[in-house]
Amino acid sequence: MRMKHCVGLLIASLLAFVAATPAFAHHAFGGEFDPNRPVLLKGKIVKVEWVNPHAHMTFDVKGNDGKIKPWTIEFFGVTGLRKMGLANKNVMKIGDTYALVVSPARDGSNTGLIQKLTFPDGRQYGTASVPADLR
Repeated sequence: MRMKHCVGLLIASLLAFVAATPAFAHHAFGGEFDPNRPVLLKGKIVKVEWVNPHAHMTFDVKGNDGKIKPWTIEFFGVTGLRKMGLANKNVMKIGDTYALVVSPARDGSNTGLIQKLTFPDGRQYGTASVPADLR
């Protein structure tokens, strides 16, 4: 009887661990983005996806070569954005130019995690400390 109890407990523990693994992986921002290499971007907003678990926005950014490159920027979830004062997706105007400081994707893609957002009128929203040369 005792052996059955131990086996059952072991199986339950393994199932709990496996079920929790996606939750840990989902929040591994450090594995996907490099917070030690912040990048300053200036671009026009093209698309806003105001969704949970994280909002995404697409910006057209002019590269050093003069070519426009789309960047996908990951933000907080909707609740976190509201707490920052961004009430809904309409506060971000499609076609307006914004300045962003992002932690770039480690894989080199045009993807980043927002650190600071500056609106065309100068209002700023930040999620992390930003190096002085990128303020």
